[in-house]
Amino acid sequence: MRNKTLGINVRVTPDEKEKLCQNAKYCGLSLSEYLRKTGLGREIETAFREKDYRIFRLLKQLKADCGQLEKSAISFRIDEILKELR
Repeated sequence: MRNKTLGINVRVTPDEKEKLCQNAKYCGLSLSEYLRKTGLGREIETAFREKDYRIFRLLKQLKADCGQLEKSAISFRIDEILKELR
């Protein structure tokens, strides 16, 4: 039987929701669990090392921009990612 039967509605902007979802994902938690832990002052550990998350964001941005970039710009970004990996 579930102990958590009550809901709490919180209004946020689209940007705030996106940031909260990103933070929850970064910690390997659902949005509900992330909000519950932060709201109750519990310790939250990240699921990824910060360096790994930076590399992930760089790759994600490169993928999003790839169709609009010239070959030299793509090569430059790949070099940046390789530097982060070292």
